[in-house]
Amino acid sequence: MAVMSVEETKGPSSTPRSSDEDRFIRLARLHELLTVCPSDILSRCELAGILEVMEMYEEALANWNAVIECDANNLKAREGVARCHRHAGRHPQSMSCGGGYDDDLGSSRTNRQGSP
Repeated sequence: MAVMSVEETKGPSSTPRSSDEDRFIRLARLHELLTVCPSDILSRCELAGILEVMEMYEEALANWNAVIECDANNLKAREGVARCHRHAGRHPQSMSCGGGYDDDLGSSRTNRQGSP
């Protein structure tokens, strides 16, 4: 018995979808999944990745940040945040040590220089 692929069962009348159409269909499905389970990290990572490919960096960043809220050590999400900031021309403050790390160093240097 021969096994038919999904493409073969559609018949000649079906037209192949573009990758953009597939992407929009996947986006809709991911949004549905995340409506039911907002803490689904795998779906949220996939959504953020698709949004990055579509150059929707602010939306992707919001989703990467949502992943980090659930899993602060998620490397994939941290890399996504850095990419989104880079594309937006911003430097990610959340990625530096302690947020105000450079300011802390500057004030400690001043304190050391001012002490006898």
